[in-house]
Amino acid sequence: MHEPLAWKNGRETPFSQLALPVWDLGVVSGASVTEMARTFLHQPFRLLQHLQRLEASCAELGFKTPFSVPDLAAAADRLVQENVALIDPQDDLGIVAFVTAGANRTYLGTENLPGGTTVVHTFRLPLELWRSAAEDGVRLTIPRRRQISDSSQPVNHKTRNRLHWWLADNEADAVESGSRALLLDSSGLITETSTACFFAVIGGMIVTPRSQVLNSMSRRIVEEAAADCGLRFEHRDISADEVSAMEEAFLSSTPSGLLRVRSIDRRPIGTLDTRSVIPDLLAYWEKVAGLNPLHQILKRNHPPADVG
Repeated sequence: MHEPLAWKNGRETPFSQLALPVWDLGVVSGASVTEMARTFLHQPFRLLQHLQRLEASCAELGFKTPFSVPDLAAAADRLVQENVALIDPQDDLGIVAFVTAGANRTYLGTENLPGGTTVVHTFRLPLELWRSAAEDGVRLTIPRRRQISDSSQPVNHKTRNRLHWWLADNEADAVESGSRALLLDSSGLITETSTACFFAVIGGMIVTPRSQVLNSMSRRIVEEAAADCGLRFEHRDISADEVSAMEEAFLSSTPSGLLRVRSIDRRPIGTLDTRSVIPDLLAYWEKVAGLNPLHQILKRNHPPADVG
């Protein structure tokens, strides 16, 4: 095998041949519910929890798939077994599963519409892309664009309808090259970034937004880690006016783990004297996953020679 395998509607296919028809509502409307897990040391990490969240989101949003959590887990396990042979031993895989809403009636004009598409695929985690952020921290910019309201789209579910994030990140980069967007909601409260949860340490307490954000798997690990380390942790509203009071800030995500926030709107976060909570949190990550994701990123400078 010279290319990764993928899985679509119950059948394996070469990754290069994986495609959605133009009439699929995942293409037409961005109507797709998705999950992303990853491997640590080439073993899937908390895959069932991710797939159970996918199942719950599909049920709540009305997406239908004939495939169960065990079906998707078996497909993912099979792909991982095959596809890890194509990556460097020091690398790991991202594992994506998604379900689309079905067919667009306008395009097909028939009563016998095909159902949605269910896909599982993997990809080599591009660890080298996070090297700079791992070394120097992430620069965030609060753009004018705001987080989508829960009254319009339930943002606690992980979906592919993410145009507002693409626009927000472009706006942030235009304000400060290389920075990423940190969105506020309509009330001026901090929410999240396009790919990560936001945390701040204020008065010795780790705080994270309690509403208008994804029900994040990585945030669950941070909360577990804080409890394991004896660190205070709270879900609460965080005003943009509190940036100046932040002793530390960081982001969490499934692929990269934890990344320090260097600045928000060019305002530096923390000082050289600040004792970071990140090492303690990452020690817990290593305990439950077998690997410290930050150390893994720092060891990877460039992609393998056979990766384009």
